[in-house]
Amino acid sequence: MPSALAVFSCRPNSHPFQERHVYLDEPVKIGRSVARCRPAQNNATFDCKVLSRNHALVWFDHNTGKFYLQDTKSSNGTFINSQRLSRGSEESPPCEVLSGDIIQFGVDVTENTRKVTHGCIVSTIKLFLPDGMEARRRSDVAPDPLPLAIDKVSANTPSMYSQELFQLSQYLQEALHREQMLEQKLATLQRLLASTQEASESSWQALIDEDRLLSRLEVMGNQLQAYSKNQTEDGIRKELVALTEDKHNYETTAKESLRRVLQEKIEVVRKLSEVERSLSNTEDECTHLREMNERTQEELQELANKYNGALAEGKHEELSQKGLNEKKELQMRIEEMEDKEQALQARIEALQADNDFTNERLTALQVRLEQLQEKSIKENNSLAVRQLKEAVDSSINKLSNFDEVIDAHLQNNQTVVDNSLPSPDRLKENQIDAKECDMSDTLSPSKEKSSDDTSDGQMDDHELNDPQSRVSLLKVTPAEGGEVMRFIGVSDKDSGFSLMDQGGSVHFSTSLFLGTGDEGQWMPGRLRGVQRSVRLPSLDVTSKMDRNLEAGDTEQVMPHLHQELQEAQELANTGKQKCLELQALLEEERRTNRQQNEESAKQIRFLQTQLAKLQSDMEALREQRENTITSTREELYTAQEEIVMLQQAMESATVERERDIATLQADLGIVTRDLDKWRQTAAKYEVEISSLQASFQLQNQHQERANQLQGELEKLQAECCGLQSECKSLRAEKETLTQKLQRLQEELD
Repeated sequence: MPSALAVFSCRPNSHPFQERHVYLDEPVKIGRSVARCRPAQNNATFDCKVLSRNHALVWFDHNTGKFYLQDTKSSNGTFINSQRLSRGSEESPPCEVLSGDIIQFGVDVTENTRKVTHGCIVSTIKLFLPDGMEARRRSDVAPDPLPLAIDKVSANTPSMYSQELFQLSQYLQEALHREQMLEQKLATLQRLLASTQEASESSWQALIDEDRLLSRLEVMGNQLQAYSKNQTEDGIRKELVALTEDKHNYETTAKESLRRVLQEKIEVVRKLSEVERSLSNTEDECTHLREMNERTQEELQELANKYNGALAEGKHEELSQKGLNEKKELQMRIEEMEDKEQALQARIEALQADNDFTNERLTALQVRLEQLQEKSIKENNSLAVRQLKEAVDSSINKLSNFDEVIDAHLQNNQTVVDNSLPSPDRLKENQIDAKECDMSDTLSPSKEKSSDDTSDGQMDDHELNDPQSRVSLLKVTPAEGGEVMRFIGVSDKDSGFSLMDQGGSVHFSTSLFLGTGDEGQWMPGRLRGVQRSVRLPSLDVTSKMDRNLEAGDTEQVMPHLHQELQEAQELANTGKQKCLELQALLEEERRTNRQQNEESAKQIRFLQTQLAKLQSDMEALREQRENTITSTREELYTAQEEIVMLQQAMESATVERERDIATLQADLGIVTRDLDKWRQTAAKYEVEISSLQASFQLQNQHQERANQLQGELEKLQAECCGLQSECKSLRAEKETLTQKLQRLQEELD
């Protein structure tokens, strides 16, 4: 038949043991290991000193199907979930145990040093029924499963926490009791010490008095013996000689002792002088070492001050040099920005002039177109209009070629990045190129004037003499059946474009002012003149136009001229846009310059603040140096004062030594006088001896009387003791009688 199983598992706060699997076929004893029963995994014997040999019993009841635990008069108790089963050394009734309960056998035993020496057994018990199922747990049953008797015991038994408090209170009471006992022992020891001191003092005083009395009795006995003898004159003389010898010996011993004391005193004085001499030498050496130390400290302080000053000066110079360099760099940057601003301003002005010139040229072309239309209508001559159309087409083509050249130069100049500012020589060359272009532009109107003088007066003087007009008709020659006009030149000063008649050929010149900045953008101030001369072959315009001109071509030329005018207006608009872009760039440059100026101003202010800080640090270092100088001077003054005090101490020591010598001499005189006094006292002692003999006789009489009184006292004490014993016996009889009387009264009652 299978049996129930109980598994005991060790908990962390327990005395260590292996897990136990105990089969509960019959009640199993739980206890301490002995020689007959050793711990094993299948029993409940533990190697723990706080357990009793027969500590508890555990068994399984087949009738009820429950597990029970009983404390069998253990000394330290058995606990289930911190509830003790019984009082001390009493057997408890059986108590039901459930699976998962915490069982504690015994308590921790502590020594007087309050160190845990032996731990108790604390285990978690798991219970299995004979069918292999685990028994009920505490959480699966009602919260109050214990029987009434156990409930009473549990109610009267404190919990683990209250038990620990009780133990602590017991420990405290024991400690207080020990402290009181120690205090009582200390008080008794103090009383005993005081009594022993008093007894020792009294005994010592009695011993001294006894020695004195014995010495005096001996002297008096000798005197009495000497006086009782019937001596002759020779004997008396011998006694006197002996007394004189004793006196002489006493004097010699006294003199020897005095001489020895005087010699010791002289030796002490000599040692004192040597000590004073060594003291003076050590003081001199100490002063010398102190002076050397002060000197070295001053030198070190000076070196430190010099080093700090050199560091501060070097730092100050470095910062000042750095500030100057930064200031120079900022000034150079400001100058560069100003140059850039001027160049941008010049570029803007040039573009503005270019824009104005293009507008004027467009107006002149429009006026010329209107005049040509009027002439074509009046003279019905389309040859001149066709010729003008070809000339305008060629000029527009050249303008388009000019734009292509500008774009090409812009691309070339954007690929080449110049990091440095333009040199003055290059600026001068660009200015010379611009002047040459202006001269060529001024020459073209003069040629136009000379050619207009030979023409038929088809154009008015206001258009030909206008200095701002850059479009001119240089030569108009009559052809067959009408006038033929040759479009000789168109000049553009600001864009560098010009057309001039040079012996039957047309000269095309361009002057470009381009620049690239450090970032590959347009940078004003970097002007580069590029001239191109294009020689066009001479055209026999008159012959070709005379052969190919027809009367109905004027109507076809007009739309082309309008288209060309629109293209010229578009060119003017692009010029305006470029001008606006350059103005925006200039504003950006100004903004960046302003920011850089603000940053430079901030850096200058920062450098100024650093300079002020350095100046304040220099002033602080100067003040510190002055303070150190004043402190060293004060230390020097104190050292001088100490030297003066030491000198005064030496003088006082010499004076004291002289005083000691004088006092020793005075003591020597006193000793000699004392010796004389002792001689006088010796004579007095002789007189006292006689008086002491008489007193000794009287004392003997008193002693005899005291002996008699002592005998009588002893008799009286014996009689008193007898009376006390009789009194005790009478009291005992009285007590017996009173007891008998009480018994009789009780019997009577």
